[in-house]
Amino acid sequence: MMKRLLLLFLGCVGYFTSQAQIAQVNPAAAPVEDSAALAKAADLALLADKLYKAGLEAISQKEYRTAVIDLDSAIALQPTFEQAFMGRAAAYLELKEVQRAIDDYSKVVALNEKNAQAYFSRGRAKYQLQDKAGAAADYQLSLAADLNFYQALYHRGGLHFENGDYKAAVEDYSGVIKINARNGYAYHDRGTAKRLLNDQEGALADYRKAIEVNPDIAIAYVSLGNYKLGKKDYMGAIEEFSRAIERKKDYSLAYNNRGRAKFETGDYSGALADFTKAVQLNPQSAFAFNNRAAAKYKLQDYRGALEDCNSAVQLNPEYGYAYFNRGNAKEMLRDASACQDWEKAVTLKVPAAQAYLLFCPEK
Repeated sequence: MMKRLLLLFLGCVGYFTSQAQIAQVNPAAAPVEDSAALAKAADLALLADKLYKAGLEAISQKEYRTAVIDLDSAIALQPTFEQAFMGRAAAYLELKEVQRAIDDYSKVVALNEKNAQAYFSRGRAKYQLQDKAGAAADYQLSLAADLNFYQALYHRGGLHFENGDYKAAVEDYSGVIKINARNGYAYHDRGTAKRLLNDQEGALADYRKAIEVNPDIAIAYVSLGNYKLGKKDYMGAIEEFSRAIERKKDYSLAYNNRGRAKFETGDYSGALADFTKAVQLNPQSAFAFNNRAAAKYKLQDYRGALEDCNSAVQLNPEYGYAYFNRGNAKEMLRDASACQDWEKAVTLKVPAAQAYLLFCPEK
């Protein structure tokens, strides 16, 4: 019995000795090597994060080229650093290097096909390059990645609007409102789409709702003002345009449209002041120049009216009413070329000019 126990014990000793030898050979070297690799990876990740944050800081300081350099380095250290690609794309957009931004967003979605923001941002970049079909496809991919990513829905609605599909635009804007009921711009834009679908009351309700959820949304006051202008409620329109200007001091369109309302009330001096402000804020607005010409004409400043019509025609050679008004100013200045302007206005679909041609000599 004793001999048997001794043999069993010796067998156990052999087993434990064997296991001890294995423990000394196998795990001893590997953990040391793995720990060193992990430590190195952690250091690289920390450095990449510092470079990423430096890149974001450079963007905030509008030092976009510096940002690209920092983010390049972060990506070199961490080739799968999604947010670094996103940041670099943002810097490229500021540098007007739009295709490079698109390439970076593409790298992000290759790394993470669920990144709704990347699809959306790539769509906006494609839109800048006039690739509206590509933009629409990316907005759809963004929504596929996240059904509640209402920014993509809003911009898709904008594309429908631009394409004249106002019904689809209304549907998308309604989808935005369902997700974010405080989005004033979605209410406003849905209202404008409804107006173009001849749903005037629906449009008016949406404009008012836009202001209710966001009292500082200047464009909604302009749209309300335009509605009242169409109803010949000129004083009401002036009030709405003034509210828009209170909220956005450099709003050229609000000044222009308030000038139109004042013009209709016979306040030509007030209209002239507003049109002048509109021209100062937007020197590329042919409409503001033409409107100011009309106010100057009413105030018997025919030379000034002629100059403004010249500016309007130069900005937009197909602007029929600018030719019509220039013809009127020329007539008062006894310039025989007035007839040529009225003829041009007729060819550009200004019906009123036809009557003026009756006073022109036959060729």
